[in-house]
Amino acid sequence: MNRRQFLAGAGAAVVGTAGGYGGIRVGDIRPYDIPLPAGDSARERIIAAAAYRLAADHRAITRTRVLDDGTEETPYDLDVYRRRYQHSRRRYLHALTTYRGPLRSAGIDHHSGMFPHRNIWALLHYSRVFRNPENLPLTKVLYMTDGKMVSDLNAPVQEGDTVRVSDAWANVIAPHRYPTELAPTEFIRPHRTNWETSEESSQTVTYRLSDRDAYTQVVPFPYRLRDVELGECWIEVTISRNTGRLRRITDHRVHTLTESEGSERSLTYRIETEFDQYEETTVRPPVGDIDQDLTTRLKSLIVDLITY
Repeated sequence: MNRRQFLAGAGAAVVGTAGGYGGIRVGDIRPYDIPLPAGDSARERIIAAAAYRLAADHRAITRTRVLDDGTEETPYDLDVYRRRYQHSRRRYLHALTTYRGPLRSAGIDHHSGMFPHRNIWALLHYSRVFRNPENLPLTKVLYMTDGKMVSDLNAPVQEGDTVRVSDAWANVIAPHRYPTELAPTEFIRPHRTNWETSEESSQTVTYRLSDRDAYTQVVPFPYRLRDVELGECWIEVTISRNTGRLRRITDHRVHTLTESEGSERSLTYRIETEFDQYEETTVRPPVGDIDQDLTTRLKSLIVDLITY
């Protein structure tokens, strides 16, 4: 075989490989059929809907509004937490934007038990922004998939649906390790309490509970609140009649902090999460310059080829 024949054959092999890869990506026929959530009682339907979103592709957008923090600055919008999950392709994207930081002036910025989102990724974000409110608004971004992680602690504030990064870095992670532990988000825990129907329409039904003991059964708190106690809290869950999927969760959360001298400080949140784009969500890497070397790119490509 002469050099010209070798190059022609190599070129054909490359084209064939690329075409095969593209065909695999386009025709991805791996089965991913998740039964819709169902149940006989309100509790069963809510638990099933919460479990369903842990496996189904979807989008969740949480908006937190501070109704009272003991100052004259309330009410105000605190932050927006956007999440996209594409479980079928083992990808997710988190973007948390905090707009204001007057929790510091309220004297409760160092009490992590009073922060609205309490996974470790969000807590590290809050520890920065509430101590340096002059830098707000501030966005933190995390994208993860098999073989790669992209993170930016100082991303541009999101406009529309596009998530951007400005000073990002990429890192190789263990292949086939689905990355859910850095920013796990659970909205409803398995529980035994009963719900009341608060609102109904032709498309949705909303359930509510307001008993404090019942509230603590349902709302996930990853660790003990220590010196922080819960006040008059309530939660509402809206579910689609047709599909049984979560549509909205409204969490009215009241924290009371007892200080060393016996005085109390109160903080009231309205945390509302909308769920949509079930089975339609596509998770793509954030837009912008991502600092990753050739090794990172090659490993990510190899993992993608093997998986898909």
